[in-house]
Amino acid sequence: MKKHFITFSLASILLIYACFIAKSEYFNHPYPNIVEYIASALLLIYTIILCFWKKNRKRKILYGVSSIVVLLLSVNVLNYYNQWHPINLKLPFSSSQSFKVNYEPFEWSEAKPEDYNYNTDTLNKYYSKIEDWKRLRGLLVVQDDKLLIEKYFKGTDKLDAFNVHSVTKSITSSLVGIGIDKGIIQSEDEMVMKYFPEYRNQVDSLKNELTLKHLLTMKGGFAHWDAYSTPKECIVDIKINKTPGTNFRYFTGSQAILSAIITKSSKETTKDFAREYFLEPIGIKNGFWRLQDKYYCGGGESYYTARDLARIGQVYLNKGKVGSKQIISEKWIEKSFTNYVEASKSFRTLGDYTEVGYGYCWWLLDYQGHKIYTARGKGGQYVMVIPEIKTVVVIIQEWNLKKEFDKENKFLCDLLFILFDNQ
Repeated sequence: MKKHFITFSLASILLIYACFIAKSEYFNHPYPNIVEYIASALLLIYTIILCFWKKNRKRKILYGVSSIVVLLLSVNVLNYYNQWHPINLKLPFSSSQSFKVNYEPFEWSEAKPEDYNYNTDTLNKYYSKIEDWKRLRGLLVVQDDKLLIEKYFKGTDKLDAFNVHSVTKSITSSLVGIGIDKGIIQSEDEMVMKYFPEYRNQVDSLKNELTLKHLLTMKGGFAHWDAYSTPKECIVDIKINKTPGTNFRYFTGSQAILSAIITKSSKETTKDFAREYFLEPIGIKNGFWRLQDKYYCGGGESYYTARDLARIGQVYLNKGKVGSKQIISEKWIEKSFTNYVEASKSFRTLGDYTEVGYGYCWWLLDYQGHKIYTARGKGGQYVMVIPEIKTVVVIIQEWNLKKEFDKENKFLCDLLFILFDNQ
């Protein structure tokens, strides 16, 4: 039996190492917690095969079960230490990859839609229709600082925090603005390489022309396809093939660099800076934020409840203010909602609305002549700020399930029609 003990021990060590590599390098996966379950299944299969031989079955089962327990505990400790993903993320193949937070999300003042002249029958028909919106998990509408509509689906509720993906970019942009307001960052026109002197002798000449504004507006000129890259990879390894400022190309690595700049300039982590100067002052919390190569991801992998997301949108709608306190300067909000891209093949027409521009990590949409400013995440996460009707819309979708774009965009456009038609 000694050889079985050694075999199980070696298998456990190798599988733990494999989980470490997979979870640290390939984290952008629909089910980031599936890795340890696959490894556990392999150990279980091995144990079952050994049990076909009757000799010492009980001890083989003991070794197998112990190995699985050790593997799961080890991987979860590594996960907690390295901040790969939330520990309590729902199991793979569930209807939603979210988790329950242990705090109360932002407490909105609530009002009934009929108090704002919305037709009850029209809304009820819409609610009935969106039961067929299979990926929809959360839908919130806030108007005049009042929560009018709050719907959750597939077992989720207000305590569920979701991976908002690239909505994180808009949050990172707000932190850059706050950093400028506080004087720890001079301006968005600063050169990026000022913050990375350790790499100065390892970059091509175009990197020396790169400014924070280029990163904010996705005009850095990076040649790489959109992916989660570390700040070092973006600065040193990934080439620039267009002069910065001349070409729009969506690249998540831009916000990875911005997160590193926030950390370097503030002398604290991006997450701590966000909590101290943005999230707590507006009354919300971050559920989880993914750490990558010592920096928090600037372009994705952060988790928020739908109510807290709506609060972020409301702060932008209120031009950076919470009550009488200016959290983000009004000037930064204006810059964020300014179009810096006249046209791009990347812009899409989706139903009745069209992407017409890009600001400081905010998409600019046109819906039948109405302006909408949107923080948008992969797979259909939206924070829509609509100043014309003093409204914020939050939509959470389960990004990894099969997408039905035509149907989903029709549902979204139907909602926009109801909101604007009511005015």
